[in-house]
Amino acid sequence: MKKSKKIWLGVIGLFGLLFVLPFFIPTASYLAQFEHQASEILGVPVKINSAHIFFMPTPRIRIDGIVVGDAKQATVQSLTVIPSIRTFFSDTRAIQLTVDQPVLKESALPILTQFMNKPPSSAKPSVIVTAIDIQKLTLDWPKRKLPILDAEMRFDNDMQFLNASITSEDGQIEAEITPHEAGQAIVVKLQNWLLPLEKPWQVEQGRLDMMLHGSHLDISKFTLAMYGGTINGNATLDWQRQWKLNGQLHIKEVSLKTPTSMISASTYLGGRLMANGRFAATASNAEALMNQLRAEFAFTVTQGVLYGMDLVKVASLLIKQNVAGGETQFDTFTGQLAISGKRYHLKRLNVSSGLLLAKGDVSINAQEKLDGSGEVALKQSVGLVSVPVIVSGTVNQPVVLPSKAALAGAALGTAVLGPGLGTSLGSKAGSAMSGLKDLFGGD
Repeated sequence: MKKSKKIWLGVIGLFGLLFVLPFFIPTASYLAQFEHQASEILGVPVKINSAHIFFMPTPRIRIDGIVVGDAKQATVQSLTVIPSIRTFFSDTRAIQLTVDQPVLKESALPILTQFMNKPPSSAKPSVIVTAIDIQKLTLDWPKRKLPILDAEMRFDNDMQFLNASITSEDGQIEAEITPHEAGQAIVVKLQNWLLPLEKPWQVEQGRLDMMLHGSHLDISKFTLAMYGGTINGNATLDWQRQWKLNGQLHIKEVSLKTPTSMISASTYLGGRLMANGRFAATASNAEALMNQLRAEFAFTVTQGVLYGMDLVKVASLLIKQNVAGGETQFDTFTGQLAISGKRYHLKRLNVSSGLLLAKGDVSINAQEKLDGSGEVALKQSVGLVSVPVIVSGTVNQPVVLPSKAALAGAALGTAVLGPGLGTSLGSKAGSAMSGLKDLFGGD
């Protein structure tokens, strides 16, 4: 019994010593060395708040309060270094890293790219990293709400990359990364994911197949299932000197009612969208890419409804007041969309149904103000055949009115020949005079 007690007392004493001993190790004296070595590896200044050594449950070092870069491009709440006990006394020691709650700003990407493209040293390393576990990674990009991520990376005994997996805490994103030739193959899967844009459109399911080569990302194919239809295409992204984006996409059978009602609750479109086009952008940073976007798309909407506006009433009443409310059903709506940053130009617009034909062009500036013109022609109408209209207002509150020339001509025709035929002839005469005035540059 006495011998057993001595053994237990010895074990307890040993564990107590392992718990207490780290408090007597002067880790503060090593912080400057840690900071210097990390700064050399990353190529930017690194600051560390504190470091602690633990022997339980296994030997490890925890470094707290890491700040990377003069502008705090990256921060880490804690970094834990766990050495492999079986390599403890070897010439080359293996370690695992656990990174807790890192925050990466957009400006940290060049630092990561430079580190990943750094050529390996020819000297035999004294320490190799076999695994990196990242917990609660936050991507701090302005105006973009991105999910919190967890990641696991594995390396072989020669520090060659084996694989990595990334998952979002909400389960919406899964990514697998594997080495491929001179880069990494990346497959990203999406589930009920909200696009990180100003309008949170939802992707029911998605897949992206990509290849990363240094500072060049080749998205060979992406497919997104959204609102009953699909969006697929390809793109390339390069950020070696400046950010460059190029690509094309194809939209098939996407229902417009829900996504367009997010843009404007008062006037929006229903129907199925088919579209094809290309896009490109060049900017000094990733955040500015969307503001520099240039794109051109041809589109067709079938079996649709324009909610919040009755074009038949606009053309038939010939009044100066805006006719709000109502709806316009159509068989097809075709046109082209040109995007230049935050400016949009809808051109060669054609709306066709059993009752009307409409055509025109509309521009939307950066303040979402509308400026456009067109014509609305009513089929099977003895009175009005074609009425020129002016588009103004904003995206949320569009205003479509007959042009001044059409109103003046209709009023004169009604006074001379009476309502009905006189109104129709006057309106057409007013349109013709407006066209001649524009042709010869009149005011």
